[in-house]
Amino acid sequence: MSRLGSKRHVGSAAVLVFALLASLAGPASAATATTTEPAATTENDLLLGGTQHSISLDYANIDAPIAGVAGGQGIVFVGEPLNGAVAALSRLTGQPVGVLPPPPNGFALPFIIHSVGEGRVAVLDAGGLPQPAPFVPASPTIYEYAYGFSPDHGFSASLVRTVSFAGVPVGFSEDFVRLDDGRFLVSDAILGSIWVIQLDGTITPGIVPKAFDPQDLIPTLALCPTMPEITVNGLPFLFTGSTLPGVSPMAVRDGTVYYYSPCARGIYAFPLAILSDSRLPYQRASDIHLVAPTPSDVQVEELLDFSFNPFDPSDPYLYAADPLQLQVIRIDLTNGARQVLANDPKLFDFPSSLGFLPPLGGVSELLVVSNQQERTPLTNDAVSQTTFNFPFIVAKVLITP
Repeated sequence: MSRLGSKRHVGSAAVLVFALLASLAGPASAATATTTEPAATTENDLLLGGTQHSISLDYANIDAPIAGVAGGQGIVFVGEPLNGAVAALSRLTGQPVGVLPPPPNGFALPFIIHSVGEGRVAVLDAGGLPQPAPFVPASPTIYEYAYGFSPDHGFSASLVRTVSFAGVPVGFSEDFVRLDDGRFLVSDAILGSIWVIQLDGTITPGIVPKAFDPQDLIPTLALCPTMPEITVNGLPFLFTGSTLPGVSPMAVRDGTVYYYSPCARGIYAFPLAILSDSRLPYQRASDIHLVAPTPSDVQVEELLDFSFNPFDPSDPYLYAADPLQLQVIRIDLTNGARQVLANDPKLFDFPSSLGFLPPLGGVSELLVVSNQQERTPLTNDAVSQTTFNFPFIVAKVLITP
């Protein structure tokens, strides 16, 4: 089990967060928000950056590869997939307060985490790293926990629900989303499918190919067999297996399901209601439509996670981790226009997961986990050795008006 790094100055970080929150309401906020270079000059300083839309800072450091982030009023969860663990941090300080108790057989690869209500968090255990060529199926599992935290009694959590995909044909799951009625949607980035976990825990096909032969795969969902080599943060980069994944992150708002496909180059959508209509699962794919294409001047793009702001229904943007460009963006789905919300090669070194926290003082807070995928042959076919920069950073983005 890894421990949080000692390089972060907890006291100064907490002071700075409160100072930044206060500055948003004052006349100096505009000047602060337009900072374009990190304020840090040594590795022991707190990294700080921003754009006209946000202020970004180093929230927590972890001395292990990380993936997945979610939180509530007092607790933040961060996945350590290669350690088979999910750490629990104090929201106020970013310091560890415990871990989620592992399931009976342990975690295999916990790397997607979503808050599913106050005091509830769900973890997607992918079952192992993706193996598209030669193809090896995965067996993902979703674990749902109830948790609590108080200064007197500390952190506690218990596993309250387990949904296993054993026996369901899944190549590799990139994301899941909880619906308002309690059901879950789970994506498959290799075989190009979307599955539904019903309230009783049964798994039914939402949009699934007629067969998993290449000629029957759904083009707007399935992976591409090849990928051109690109450069990320100065390193040559190819996704593992030298492929581009299919359906990756998902988000739902106002009865519409949105997902991103790097292979099909864009954000797509379909009505949520079709997942329970009388058609065969593969026939429902006819309702998938393109909402926001990948810009034509971008050779390769991957949005590894995205989310609407669940605490502000009036916020129209879809927020996305854009790892190949080392940034976080937001997208206006009415016209596909994009804004760079935050960018910094240290704070956002291959951002892969993001999650909103309940707002404090009216300020929207977005946590972003980066996992340096360009720096290891586990996820980059174009390099032969791992060159991680420790510690791994959990960044906090304060979204300015």
